[in-house]
Formats: sequence, C-alpha cells, structure tokens
Amino acid sequence: MINMDNIPWCEKYRTKSFEDIQGQELAVDKVRFFLRSFPKKKAVILHGAPGTGKTSLAYAIAYETDSEILELNASDLRNKEKIAAIIGPASRQKSLFNKSKIILVDEVDGVSAIKDRGGLGELLSLLEKSAFPVIITANDIWQKKFNLLRQKSEVVGLKEVDYKIILGILNEVCEKENCAVSGDILTSISIRARGDIRAAINDLQILSKMDSPELMKEVGERNKEQSIFSALQFVFKNSKIDDAMIKVFDEVNMPLDEIFLWIEENIPLEYSGAELVKAYDALSLADVFRGRIQRQRYWRFMVYEYFLLGAGVASVKKYNRAGWTGYKKPSRILKIWLQNQRAMKKKTICIKYAKVCHISIKTAMKDFLLLKIILENSKIREQMRLSSEEIDYLEK
Repeated sequence: MINMDNIPWCEKYRTKSFEDIQGQELAVDKVRFFLRSFPKKKAVILHGAPGTGKTSLAYAIAYETDSEILELNASDLRNKEKIAAIIGPASRQKSLFNKSKIILVDEVDGVSAIKDRGGLGELLSLLEKSAFPVIITANDIWQKKFNLLRQKSEVVGLKEVDYKIILGILNEVCEKENCAVSGDILTSISIRARGDIRAAINDLQILSKMDSPELMKEVGERNKEQSIFSALQFVFKNSKIDDAMIKVFDEVNMPLDEIFLWIEENIPLEYSGAELVKAYDALSLADVFRGRIQRQRYWRFMVYEYFLLGAGVASVKKYNRAGWTGYKKPSRILKIWLQNQRAMKKKTICIKYAKVCHISIKTAMKDFLLLKIILENSKIREQMRLSSEEIDYLEK
C-alpha cells in the first residue's frame, strides 16, 4: 500500500483535467483544436520553461479523452531499435481498458543529435504510422535538430505562470494538507519560483516541515535558465527599467546575435506608431555597437548592446502592457538561407557552362544575364546536363 505522506506534493496535486489547469488557457484551447483535427497532424509539441505544466497538460488530455497513457522520456529514445521496439507496437495496438491511447514522449530535447543516432528519425517515421495522438514535451523545441519534428506537429507554447496564480495554488494545497503558512511566506515562494509551479509546491512542502519562518531564506531565488519567449514578454510588457530589465537576457541560453533577430521580428507585434519608431531606433543603436564589437573586438561594448536590446526597447512605452502575444521565430534566417540556395544554383549553372565553353567561372557569373538567354536553347541545356532544379531557376 502506498504511503501518501511520502508522495511529493507536486505529484499528489497534479492537475487531472483541462478545468484544473490554471494560467494556460490559450494552450488548452490549442490542444482542444489539435484533438478535434486529429489525425490531420499526429503529434502535438508542448514546449515551455520547467514547471509550467507540460506533463500535467498531457495527463489532462488522457483524462479528457479517456485514454491509456504510455510515457517515455529521453533515456528511452537512445537508438532507432529501442524506439521501434517500445513505441512501434504501442502506436498501433488498441488499449485494453480505455477508450483510446496516448503516447507521451517527455523531454524530447534530452535526445542528442550525435549520441542518439537514429532516435529522432525513427520517432518521425513512427508519427506517420501511429493510430493514436503523440504528445511531445520539450523545454526548448527551437533547436535546429527539431526542424522536421516541428513541421509534422502542432506546436503549443506554455507561458510562465503569473505569481498570483501560483499563490492561489499554494493556498489550495495548504488547505488540503491542513498546513498553516503565513501569507507573506506564500507570496515570497510564489514570486521566487519565477513561474515554476512545481518548484513552488516543492518549496512549500520543504518549508512546511521547518520550525521557523526565518528558514525561508534557505529556499533562495531560483537562478534558472529563461526561455527567449519569457524574456521577450518581460521586455515588451514592462516599462520599468531596473536591474531585472538590464539583466533580462543573461539567463537566455542563446547567442546575442540570435536574440537580436528575435527582437527585430517581434517588435511590430507589440508596438505601433511612435513607439514602433523608437523601438527600432533602440534596435539600430544596438546594431551600431554590435558592428563596433565585430570590427574592433572591444567586448566592453556588449554592455551597451545588452542595455539597448532590453531596457532600450522596453523604455519606449509609458506604461505596462497586459495580455499574451504569440511571438514568432525570426524569418530573416530563413530568407538568408533561401537566398543562399538560389545563389548556389546560379553558381552550379555557371560552373557547368564554364566547363563546356572553356571560360572562367568568374566570366560566366559576370555574364549571367546573357547566359540565361543562351540557355533557353534546350539542346545546350541537355549538353550541360542541367538538373530540373537548375532549369526551374532559369525559368523564373
């Protein structure tokens, strides 16, 4: 028999249905849409910072659909053979006791693209074969190795939960556990958790066994890694310039140049009119210092770049903003990649033409407009053995 006193409170009070999930209404709506449209897409990716309720939402899906849940994590995805052996049969066999079945792949970003060879590839192929919804959770789903997985899945982001919602959850837990903790301490726990519900409940369970409220200092503020979405929300929604705003990007595990692109892409979603102009002015000044760093290798200028990207962009508004905004991944990287692909086709055509005509590649590139007219002749194309992609490029 299980001793309920030994169960962590975060597991004991894990949400069981959509109605129990607090602070993630938009994510719940997107999950409902995914379930209604299944099997248009076979998988949904729940991503967000630790403790925001990704796994709880997965179990709520199972409860709402009366489904048996098969849970796997990154350690189960070590190679192609193991995935095929575990998930393969489960993705096609009906549940014995429930109406349906759900496959939960927890913390997929723990799979290494190098060490776990074949793991992601096999997971992608199994998504195509699965007769049941696949729920995938991740802290950071924007890594390059997950490009195909994102394309084949519905991507649902979970935001960090407001401390007031966490405070309400802690009060409910205290009531159920008959635990007397002062409101000031509960508020302190809620704020220090920084949107992590699981961490807040764990801290409460630890403090409930302590004798003195002064031991609250033992918990301390969590120096956890922050997602780019949380950092952008902090910059775009807050107008107060303080130490937290100046250091907002310190805990984001992302190169500063990539953070720059995220801000550039999402400024128009938050600002308009004069504020939009001022925000881009701050961004342009940050770009000036970025250029100076690259040219002069004087890294002290990075302080100014950080300040302008955070406090500079935030300071253009006079008051705090409410609401939730769905921030978009930078599109400029994709545009650069597409341009490079087009330039590569142009170069391969010039290489083939130069070889046939015994001229330099540089000359062929220089006279490319004339070359396009010459290559309208199908016989010359056949002689050069142009690929269908190269012919399509010439005909655009």
